[in-house]
Amino acid sequence: MKNLNFAAIHHIPHDEYRYTLSTGELSLMLRTEKDNWDKVFVIAYKNYGEEFGDDTNLRLPMEKLASDDMYDYYRVVFTPQDPRLKYLFELDSSSIRLYYTYDGIKTYEELTATSDLPVFLMSYAYPAEAKPEWSRGAIAYQVFPDRFSRVGRLEPDMEKWDSPNIQSDKIFGGNLKGIIARVPYLKRLDVKVLYLTPIFKSDTVHRYNIHDYFKIDPRLGDEKDLKNLAKELHKNDMYLVLDGVFNHCGTEFDPFVDVMAKKEKSLYYDWFFFGAKESPECGYACFASEPYMPKLNLKNEAAAEYFSTVGRYWIEKCGVDGWRLDVSPEVYPDFWRKFRKEIKAANPKAIMIAECWHDARYWCNNGDMFDSTMNYIWSKAVWGLFGSKDLSITECNNQINKNYVRYHMEVNDLQWNMLGSHDTERFLHRAGERLESLEAAAFYQMTSPGTPIIYYGDEIGMSGANDPYCRAPMRWDKTEDSPVLKYYKVLTHLRSKYEALQVGEYKTFCVDEEQGIFAYTRSLHNDTLLCVICAKERGITKATIKIPSFIAKRIYLRDEISGERFNCASATLVLPFKYGRCYCFPVSKTLDLLAKEIQ
Repeated sequence: MKNLNFAAIHHIPHDEYRYTLSTGELSLMLRTEKDNWDKVFVIAYKNYGEEFGDDTNLRLPMEKLASDDMYDYYRVVFTPQDPRLKYLFELDSSSIRLYYTYDGIKTYEELTATSDLPVFLMSYAYPAEAKPEWSRGAIAYQVFPDRFSRVGRLEPDMEKWDSPNIQSDKIFGGNLKGIIARVPYLKRLDVKVLYLTPIFKSDTVHRYNIHDYFKIDPRLGDEKDLKNLAKELHKNDMYLVLDGVFNHCGTEFDPFVDVMAKKEKSLYYDWFFFGAKESPECGYACFASEPYMPKLNLKNEAAAEYFSTVGRYWIEKCGVDGWRLDVSPEVYPDFWRKFRKEIKAANPKAIMIAECWHDARYWCNNGDMFDSTMNYIWSKAVWGLFGSKDLSITECNNQINKNYVRYHMEVNDLQWNMLGSHDTERFLHRAGERLESLEAAAFYQMTSPGTPIIYYGDEIGMSGANDPYCRAPMRWDKTEDSPVLKYYKVLTHLRSKYEALQVGEYKTFCVDEEQGIFAYTRSLHNDTLLCVICAKERGITKATIKIPSFIAKRIYLRDEISGERFNCASATLVLPFKYGRCYCFPVSKTLDLLAKEIQ
């Protein structure tokens, strides 16, 4: 008999455990001890005119969505007959059947001994706001404008493009016209979303200390250039996301200049945090401990109104499609709610992405602030497995799954998955310059749920330590006949080809530490892709994995990466093993299996 851990069973009627989708469907999730239960069901019925045990009750099987090191997570998605409903959970093992309620675990006898059942109540299942369809599962590309591409003459204070002097105070002169000229290159990579780090007037090349939020930095161009960039992207079915820096500004920002001159008499005094205990050396709060970036007080209504106007202005003026918001967890939450209303009024399909390096459920799941976040938790797991190699496959898988179940399904479709960014060392440097590691990580990135973000130059194998070395100029000389770029194009075309890779459900299929194999599936409707990575070096030449039951009647599978066919008639796949090699096998469910599911 199993030792059942009742204390591990958990459900709350909100957050990631209960929510509605934009379709009106309802998602319910239950957490249990790992490998404790054989079957889990939800029993749901109408809040009015129906009782537990009626023939009209819905008894729906819950599917095991994911597992981590401690728990299993079961989920069911269904459309309620009535948006006002009651529900509880049934848990079955080989020896016992129990019910999980608002008041904990009950036997059937305990449950029916009272007329006032402790069920979970949902007063009304309002559909969630739909996410912008264009951004779901799209491939994105991040550009650091000063270092990406330059059109125009070399100014006296600019470095030559191939200069090794890439310190933070050096200007290379990348500009918006240069980015426009490279749109065909991005198109060939199947890029759908272009994200630019700050482009507004500043005295640094990173421009996170903004002096004027209504003016493009002259070194980059002007409003006409930004408008032309947006038009060129839209013409190619691509979208533009800008970097919004509203946690802090630069010391030359007019309201801050006014305060420094007039002190408490300034109308803008409360736009900042003077006398902040965290920064006594400069007398005002700032980003991190950098006095040249004073922190903004967006609890102040006038300040909140000003910066909301900034967000709306660039959408209306130049056709921008959304914002990535810097240091989002340190900003007053109600500002983000206001900001969202403003940009959605300008463009209902605009997106908001949080820069949150940790658990971002508070910011994303309620739907009143951000659409999703920069998924650094995902990144850290991938860095640990393929970069520093200090995580086992099991540990990486546990972290990935734990993060996956935190968020609503439609939030997961928009998670920004990055191998690196302007704030981190480049992945190839992290991986000790091993291309096999980059190839494995890029494959996982392109076959994972969410939005894969290519940091400019990663696709040609650029390397570099932390800032400033991760911000070196784009090596356009390496884009011709680059084997890394050719591989990236295989991956991006693969993702674009299969909708299941863009928005399909993700499930771990096999974690085999002994053979170094990591396998998972992406499924949507009747199509599934089985993805296999040779994730750890094991000194073997072949690996054998059992295949999923829905593939069992097939004779062979074709790998989309190499084009090779592999025999699977014996319900196993024997694959050549080489660290970093990846396989992607598309499968359509057989007619007999589909018929069985319908029954």
